[in-house]
Amino acid sequence: MTDSADYYPMNSNRLKRNVYFFFLTTIGVFLISFGMQAQTIQNSPLSYIGMGELYTPEAATNSMMGGIGVSNSNGIYTNVLNPALLARNHYTVFEVGIHGESKALQNYRQKQQVYGGNYQSLNLTLPANLRWTMAFSIRPHSAVEYTTRSYRRLNVLGLDSLIYGYEGKGGITKLSFSNGVRIGKEFYIGLESSFLFGTVNRNVSTQNMSDGQYYKIQLENLNRYSDFTFKGGVAYRKDLKNDIFLNLGATMDLSSSMSATQLRRFAILDLSGINVINSDTLEKTTTIRQNLPVTQAYGLSIEKVAKWMVGIDYSQTDWTAVDNNLGRSGKLPKSSKISIGGEYTPDFTSVSNFIKRMTYRIGYSYTTTPYDYSGNGKYAVDQNLSAGVSVPLRNLSYVNIAYQVGRRGLLADNGLEEQYHRITVGLTLSDLWFVKQRIN
Repeated sequence: MTDSADYYPMNSNRLKRNVYFFFLTTIGVFLISFGMQAQTIQNSPLSYIGMGELYTPEAATNSMMGGIGVSNSNGIYTNVLNPALLARNHYTVFEVGIHGESKALQNYRQKQQVYGGNYQSLNLTLPANLRWTMAFSIRPHSAVEYTTRSYRRLNVLGLDSLIYGYEGKGGITKLSFSNGVRIGKEFYIGLESSFLFGTVNRNVSTQNMSDGQYYKIQLENLNRYSDFTFKGGVAYRKDLKNDIFLNLGATMDLSSSMSATQLRRFAILDLSGINVINSDTLEKTTTIRQNLPVTQAYGLSIEKVAKWMVGIDYSQTDWTAVDNNLGRSGKLPKSSKISIGGEYTPDFTSVSNFIKRMTYRIGYSYTTTPYDYSGNGKYAVDQNLSAGVSVPLRNLSYVNIAYQVGRRGLLADNGLEEQYHRITVGLTLSDLWFVKQRIN
């Protein structure tokens, strides 16, 4: 197997299949676009930073291998981590993914079990020619979902208290147009252009129980985001011997901020959340700049075509300019992530043995995060193990199933610990479109 396509005439059956394929793609885009405003994420106390907790951008096939993908791409699946590697795709590829998560959160006082899920992404990859491939995608970018309360005594006996409430809700969606181009024999460059849009609402409320208040005073902060961001990528592939290749790749975010509008106001609500007194606007809608975390990523992998691959990725994200939204004066740190993973296909060309055509993957990742929930200077560490399988369908289409188990933070160090199980299911549909007629 190679990553180049053989061009042959398009017969009527193939044309009908492509029309049907395009119809399903269009319907899928509209369904995802309609549902994205109802994005769901589980309770995440750590989503207070910046625009919220960032979703990992990888597809199901990357999730199986600890998230690696900066250097590795076999030309069958869409590479959503490094736009340069799109140029290795010579088939039209439609991919869609969903994921679910079970998470146990624990602090010193209580433990909570939550469940949730979301669509992961929707991608359509279209080769323009043998050297240039473009891709369209839509996926969740970040989410905010937290509700916390704290109490303060107002007298020595502690009979009365002041209740502080902190609540955040909302999310950002990313719509991307990416291009990858092959220059020379095995050097690739790419650019991902994205439009981020969405709304995040953060509220801080107080209720004084000493005078029997049955209402609360709330400060509301509503941000609406809409702007373009960019990411660049490069990759290089070296033929060693006997279909064994060395792959190198790198990506970098080219945007460090984006535009947003902000509205701040006071409101007085009853305990059910209904506004009982007209809101008092503190600041009319104004345009602000939201600082973004900037990530640089590097990858190295070795592969034997259509047989096996092992790789390692390293990335560093600069959070120092991002708002922590906790009123602390200290800057957020730089975070880092290291991932290792691999895949193995017993016999890609096997006709009689279905099991041998499956691709099996495994991986591990270790991430130092910018989350300091307790404010003691100890930042939460996220570790997870992953595994999965790609089950072949007809032609070069697959069902991809990934499983991750991990932990973020330690109760003793961070005051908050999350243990999670994630399952991601993706569908990859590949076919040849726009094939030129060949006349013998």
